[in-house]
Amino acid sequence: MSDQSGEHVHYWDDGRGRRDVFIDGLTETKVIWCDTKAGIAVVADSPLKSSDGETVDFHPAWGEITVVPAEGA
Repeated sequence: MSDQSGEHVHYWDDGRGRRDVFIDGLTETKVIWCDTKAGIAVVADSPLKSSDGETVDFHPAWGEITVVPAEGA
C-alpha cells in the first residue's frame, strides 16, 4: 500500500477545495477518501444509510482513479 500522505491522497475535508473524482472514467459522488496512486477509494453508500445508527455505511472501490478540480470551485 502506498504512503498516506502526498498529492495522490485526497480526503473530503483536506482543505484543497472541491474536486470531481472519476473511477474508471465514471463520475463518483460521495467519495470520502481516495488514493490515486494505489487506485482505491472509500465511497459512502448511496442512498446514504447507517447500519448502526451512528456512522454512514461505506464500501471500497478499486480502479483507475482521477481527481480534478471541480468547475466553479
